[in-house]
Amino acid sequence: MPDATEPGAGQASAACPAGYRILDVEGLRAMLADVASLRARLGGPPDSWRINEVSDGNLNAVFIAEGPAGAVCAKQALPYVRVDQAWAMPLERIVFEHEYMRRTGPHVGALAPEIYHYDPTLYCLVMQLLSPHIILRRGLIARRCYPRAAADIGEYVARACFATSALARPFEVAFDALSLFARNQALLRISVDLIFTDPYRIAPRNRWTAPYLDGIAAEFRRDAGLKLAAARWGRRFLTCPQALLHGDLHSGSVMATEDDTRVIDGEFSFMGPIGFDCGAFIANLLLNAFAQPGHGGEAAACRDFQAWVLSQAEVFWARFSERFLALWQQEAAGDVYPADLFADPDGARRLQQERVAFVDGVWTDTVGFAAMKMIRRILGFAHVLDFESIADPAVRSACEAGALCFARRMLLEPEAFPTPAALTAAAASAIAAA
Repeated sequence: MPDATEPGAGQASAACPAGYRILDVEGLRAMLADVASLRARLGGPPDSWRINEVSDGNLNAVFIAEGPAGAVCAKQALPYVRVDQAWAMPLERIVFEHEYMRRTGPHVGALAPEIYHYDPTLYCLVMQLLSPHIILRRGLIARRCYPRAAADIGEYVARACFATSALARPFEVAFDALSLFARNQALLRISVDLIFTDPYRIAPRNRWTAPYLDGIAAEFRRDAGLKLAAARWGRRFLTCPQALLHGDLHSGSVMATEDDTRVIDGEFSFMGPIGFDCGAFIANLLLNAFAQPGHGGEAAACRDFQAWVLSQAEVFWARFSERFLALWQQEAAGDVYPADLFADPDGARRLQQERVAFVDGVWTDTVGFAAMKMIRRILGFAHVLDFESIADPAVRSACEAGALCFARRMLLEPEAFPTPAALTAAAASAIAAA
């Protein structure tokens, strides 16, 4: 039973808007039954529907509803962090997730779930139930190969980012998005604190595998050069609105089967540097590779899977860069690099060089942001199951220490990794030496 000071099922916080209530199973049943399209999609009488709460993340309540005719997934924003109810959180974050899906959906197509309904009073989003998909992170921990996932995510990022940039649209459209998503400040604050500052200072929510990593954590806090590098990437995060980003594109935000991939959970969306989304995905592949020795099994099988996971970083980047450049050639209609200025052969040649240089710059950003994502997942507040599911803290910390040392090098020397192949080769060497 919730404490009297905390909102429970069906009860609204004093700070919540009129009409909002936290849904329980029966509350959701009533909401779904009130929407004709959802009632028809599920089929049968509402009391026959099977509804279960499956909340797994930090921020929201998530339900699966199944009826005789079909099924849906419902996600409701809570007025606090689900795993820490003393940490208040604005409900409006799901407004931004809905708007992100609405704006990117036409461009990414079946790489995201379909939206069925949005209730602005209950801050609830009802969407396609992805089945038999599982969270990519869990599959990778279990050493399951997903032959399409990395290329699909590269395709997703290229399509979503190009279509929402001033390369593809008049600047007025891009600026409207900038104005809207700049209001997603509560979640941006989480990113700024948890990624770019907290891991490099004493912060109340920081945690790590103590006492094994105490020395490394203290070393990172003392390293002025490392902190300057982190601050530079933080500046780029806040001052380089290249495109509309997912904002939290880790392997827990991807649902996958062997032949289908979907991106979910766009509530951290904002206008920012494209390399931030790319770096988030690559960081989580690297974290998984470093964590694999902690999950046991035959050494040869572990090495083979590590090699495959690392290779997926190259697959991701190859698809992203190829698709982004192709879209720029085929669908550019924005005010940045207007096509009519480069219609002659020399102009076309020079513009293509500029496009390649731009994508090379995104790769540099990718390396830096990936490093910061790796560090925050070990020394900050929100960790990853890849490491957390390793029961022995001594084994876990050894895997984490290897990842931290490699991420530190990425952060300080991004130029040492001029290509994805260089990055994955260096990661393989670091893993082998650990």
